[in-house]
Amino acid sequence: MAENLGYAGAINAMAQPLLKVAGWDAIWIVNPDTEPSPTALAELRDHSTRRARGMVGSCIISAERPEVVRTRGLAWSNLSARTLAVDFHTPRDVEPNEDDLELRLGAPSGASIYVTRSLLGQIGLPDESYFLFFEDLDWGLRAKRLGALGYAHRSVVLHRGGTTIGTNRYRGGLSPLAVYLEIRNRILFVRAHHPRWLPWTILMQFPHVAAYGTSGGLSLIKPAIQGLIAGVKGESGRPDRMLQAHAAWLGSPPQ
Repeated sequence: MAENLGYAGAINAMAQPLLKVAGWDAIWIVNPDTEPSPTALAELRDHSTRRARGMVGSCIISAERPEVVRTRGLAWSNLSARTLAVDFHTPRDVEPNEDDLELRLGAPSGASIYVTRSLLGQIGLPDESYFLFFEDLDWGLRAKRLGALGYAHRSVVLHRGGTTIGTNRYRGGLSPLAVYLEIRNRILFVRAHHPRWLPWTILMQFPHVAAYGTSGGLSLIKPAIQGLIAGVKGESGRPDRMLQAHAAWLGSPPQ
């Protein structure tokens, strides 16, 4: 059975040997549960060249509502201690002001990221300590600090979401593994990028834990608490015990 490397681990397994090879100037990372438009890559490349941006994201849409934007990228809110989908459900046919959007943008959505080789040399590869969730936000913030972050509105990518880890099977689109990693990695991310906000972020996880308990009962409140404890303790990397539980959950009837 192939080893589960996580999001960043899979990217790095491809990119590390590629960095030793000449003749290429950028890579495009797309989730397996996406359907890019025919011109999606060309638009990313054009934007990267025109705006001198080393990391560029796409306009992410859903199959259910393709006429609106699912996200133009990600932004972190210290006050609410959560990740925001930039311009969620705004009309897709409205093209944003590029300068304004880049100010609001913290990272591209991990569903579609175009990165130049020169930028990789400056910011490095994505951080594998998250395993799943928050790698894209962490990576994007590194690019933004160099003024290298952009968004190509005409690069349209349909993202089904949740199919790679099975969260689309569960009511509310959540799985125990997703809940655990979302809370654990939220704390890890803040510790790395906004340490002054760490006590507030930890405090803000208690309403999240309660909300998961309301939506999923014990099946979600337990991994939520486990994720909170793991984040506070600074645990990172692949959570093998949770992955084993996730494999058993995937083998159960869909809910």
